[in-house]
Amino acid sequence: MSAPQPRRPILLPQGTPAMNAPPNTPRPLAAPAPRLAARARRSRGSEAGFTLIEALIATALLGFSLIVMFGFHTQALRSNMHARKLTDCTYLAQTYMERMMAEPWREGSVPTTLVDGSSDTTTAGDNDALWVDLEQPGSPLLVNALNTTDTTYGQRNYSISWDISNMDSAPVNWVRVRVRCKYRDEAFGTWHGTTISSYRFRDG
Repeated sequence: MSAPQPRRPILLPQGTPAMNAPPNTPRPLAAPAPRLAARARRSRGSEAGFTLIEALIATALLGFSLIVMFGFHTQALRSNMHARKLTDCTYLAQTYMERMMAEPWREGSVPTTLVDGSSDTTTAGDNDALWVDLEQPGSPLLVNALNTTDTTYGQRNYSISWDISNMDSAPVNWVRVRVRCKYRDEAFGTWHGTTISSYRFRDG
């Protein structure tokens, strides 16, 4: 007589009771829940990491952002340099204006720097003549930011000139003084600077 064969477990849908199972029947195994299987698949997919295309897209976006940032940085440096040079121009023009205001001017003794040499040929609407050198001192003075011609303290990047206009007929009692300081922006090939104006009356 042969030994009895073990019975295989009966697979039933989850939640189905084994009502008609014979005695000593092994407990049926429930099929895995669909939610658990889906969660397991998602877990395995999250461990896969980035694909090559995703890495390339991220690298391209990072490179584009850096290029934009470098452009802003260059523009900020150029703006800061322009502001510094414009401040130097204002200081230099004011310095020469104060010198002319301090020149002694008595009747019959007009200082050379306050003599109206010729008529001013520039006009307010002439853009080409906006930064031409004024009539004095004939050839513009080239100085550095410290108002010296010594290149030890910096390049002579600033051009100084001035203009004197008589405001009445002889004898002249008051004049208009204009002082112009300019510098050249080599990056764009344009001139920038400042022009200040004031009036000087005879001392006595």
